[in-house]
Amino acid sequence: MIINKIHLWTGLAIGLIFIVIALSGAILTWRPEISQIIYKQDIEPKDAPIVSVSSLKSALENDFPEGDFRTVLFRNGASTVNILLYVPGTYYYAFMDPYTGEVVHLQDMKTGWLNGLVSLHRNLMLGDIGRNIVHWVTLFSLVMLITGIVLWWPVKKSERKQRFKLKWNGSLKKLNYDFHNVLGFYASWILTFIIITGLFWGFEIIRKSIRGITHENQISYDIPLSDENGISNTSDLSILIDSLAVYYQEKYTDKFIRVDYPHGKTDPIHITIIDPDLLVYNTDHHYLDRYTGTRIEGNYQVGLYSESSNFSILNSLIYDIHFGTIGSFPGRILVFISSLIMASLPVTGFIIWLGKQKSTSEGKT
Repeated sequence: MIINKIHLWTGLAIGLIFIVIALSGAILTWRPEISQIIYKQDIEPKDAPIVSVSSLKSALENDFPEGDFRTVLFRNGASTVNILLYVPGTYYYAFMDPYTGEVVHLQDMKTGWLNGLVSLHRNLMLGDIGRNIVHWVTLFSLVMLITGIVLWWPVKKSERKQRFKLKWNGSLKKLNYDFHNVLGFYASWILTFIIITGLFWGFEIIRKSIRGITHENQISYDIPLSDENGISNTSDLSILIDSLAVYYQEKYTDKFIRVDYPHGKTDPIHITIIDPDLLVYNTDHHYLDRYTGTRIEGNYQVGLYSESSNFSILNSLIYDIHFGTIGSFPGRILVFISSLIMASLPVTGFIIWLGKQKSTSEGKT
């Protein structure tokens, strides 16, 4: 049967890389929690004011002068304030006490096992070549998934009941077969979305097609710019950003607030309102004049969620679906379990194939 051969040889060809991608993806489902631990982000809450942006910037200029201060992420009183710093050839995150401004942990984001795991998942730690390999393996894994469902589908009505259950009292051979088929079928409903969202990132032709379907190419976007002819007293910038940071923290008490520090003369102050579940699709972006603090109105590609185009919303949803954050904590659990099952499929499939090879050779003797 040709479908059986396609499924078999696709699995044998991509199996090992498929396992690496799936296992690393499963672990990265819990990246926020892992980061919280290894970067020492837990802080004892205090009945005290949160430190200002200017104080954080001043502290880092003393402790880490080579770092170019870029963004500040305020989360809550029980977590560090996270500062993004650019350094030639890499970038750092400084995790700072929100009450004292003390640096709790400084991390080069191109080093460390967690960042290495991200690279492994995205490009097998092989740069552009590895990224292309991951994209094509993702495409072939969809072929493997579809052919697997076709092979699983019971032809006879009498076979349907047994296809949905694991038989724990069977032989190891039978149990392995059930793990591959039954668990593979249940996980396929989640895996389909994981794989398709991965393909969106992997192939420009898919993104271009969706841009065309959603008429994204016909939309003209503005670029938010500060007015250089406004108030030009640069000493006021820190005071302005401090006041804006406090205003948005008080206005959105249940959200994370990220402040992008402007560098160029026309750069705006960019403030992002982030859902605590780290949902990307409903994130709001505000742009304010760096001289006056007034809101810069316009039609922006990355702006308010309520004003986003269909493509922009879809583009954001891709990440949320891929890692399960769209379903909050239960969604991430589903993605985690499905990814583990996905990683096991080449192993259980290979064992099934070896068993058939052995039976064939024994039949010939």
